[in-house]
Amino acid sequence: MAKDKRSSPRSKCLLPADLEFKEKNKSIAERTTVYNISSQGLKLVVNFKNFEVGSPIDLKVYLPEKKLSTALKGEVTWNKYKENKLEVGIKIKKMNQEAKSEILSWVFPRWVKIDKENKKEKKREKKAKKK
Repeated sequence: MAKDKRSSPRSKCLLPADLEFKEKNKSIAERTTVYNISSQGLKLVVNFKNFEVGSPIDLKVYLPEKKLSTALKGEVTWNKYKENKLEVGIKIKKMNQEAKSEILSWVFPRWVKIDKENKKEKKREKKAKKK
């Protein structure tokens, strides 16, 4: 297994986002989802465009529960196809720090709670199989 090179842990999430890019001199915004996020980066899954490593990214991330949205600028650091979709790793280059803190403080506690619940459920399933 490859060593994780991240300097800050990612928190699992499902945040709506609009990916903004230019194609043939037209500005296009496509809805996508942020699947995990940290203070330095995030992962998107897209099915409408191939983003090469090093490509600049403009993204607007939404936190509907807090009625918050914020724009960010980033750069593609990795990409891979999985189940007919492109997973894209984004390094955050520019983002409002207050909005970033708000998103991270909302996402992280929920991720920890969900992770604990998933572990408990797996233990229950394992015990049920032994019986």
